[in-house]
Amino acid sequence: MLFAVSILLSALLLSFANDLFAFVKDEEKQINLTVSASDDVDDIAQKLKDGGIIQYRFLFRLFMRITEDDEEIVPGDYEIKATMDYRAISKAIGPKIKPRESIDVVIPEGYSQEEIFLLLEEKGVCAASALRDAAKNYEFKYSWLEDFPKDEKRLEGFLFPDTYTFYIDDNAPRVLGKFLANFNRKYDVDFKARVEEMETNLYDIVTIASMIEKEAKYDEDRPYISSVIYNRLASSSFPYLQIDATVLYAIGEHKDVISSADLAFDSPYNTYVTKGLPKGPICNPGQESLAAALYPEETGYYFYVAKPDGTHIFTKNISQHNKAIAEVKKLWEEAETATQD
Repeated sequence: MLFAVSILLSALLLSFANDLFAFVKDEEKQINLTVSASDDVDDIAQKLKDGGIIQYRFLFRLFMRITEDDEEIVPGDYEIKATMDYRAISKAIGPKIKPRESIDVVIPEGYSQEEIFLLLEEKGVCAASALRDAAKNYEFKYSWLEDFPKDEKRLEGFLFPDTYTFYIDDNAPRVLGKFLANFNRKYDVDFKARVEEMETNLYDIVTIASMIEKEAKYDEDRPYISSVIYNRLASSSFPYLQIDATVLYAIGEHKDVISSADLAFDSPYNTYVTKGLPKGPICNPGQESLAAALYPEETGYYFYVAKPDGTHIFTKNISQHNKAIAEVKKLWEEAETATQD
């Protein structure tokens, strides 16, 4: 008798398991299940049994209540197959998980960290305040980042300009991680070898590249601007780089005309008052500016001045530079007259 009972119980458990997990079901069997707003789990269980999809109504009801899926049934018409297990049926008639909304964001070359954060906030990607906090405090897993100053400007220069796809309302570390992963791909074996060959470090290279990015309008000028920076750094006659873009970064606003007060603004980023390189990068440079910082043109230039068309005149001494300034001033006056006419 005990043996017979055991056999019976085993067969019943197998039948329950088959109904629950749909191990062996008719692959051709399917029904159109209509769930109305007034239907509860008991009504649905009955419809599934009547349609030959399940065998045990009480077991389906028990499953739905244990998993609490009985509270999330969505009215509608559903195609239900006999090969679907209880979990698959529950998901089919439950709320659908909508794919997360995403957006493509173009990050222009030369944007500062703050400009990027405000742009991402404007696009609905993440709050600028959360990005600032993560930029300063989050422990990103990149060895080259470990020795950077841990302040609010820590990631300036390393948010590589590109087109990115972000989730709307994403989390700040994941957003910033995309930028850093992109930069890390650029920081390859050749890049590292060149930094070592130049006997410098990554932070200084990116700082120089950021100044080149803000000063150059055209790619052909970048290696020459780079040469002026390196020539000045190597000369005791030019303790100050005197890069106008660093002044604008220091004062925190863009100006077409920089005043004498601006030039004297006390900041570790202002290369008119700080000797050598600024405290750190002043923007996030693109590939061409990074290349120019790694491979400057070999010149004797120590000065340059921008013409109205965005190109530059490069000179070797102060006399030539003053002549270039006079030439550029004349070009600007002619351009202004032409505009008025």
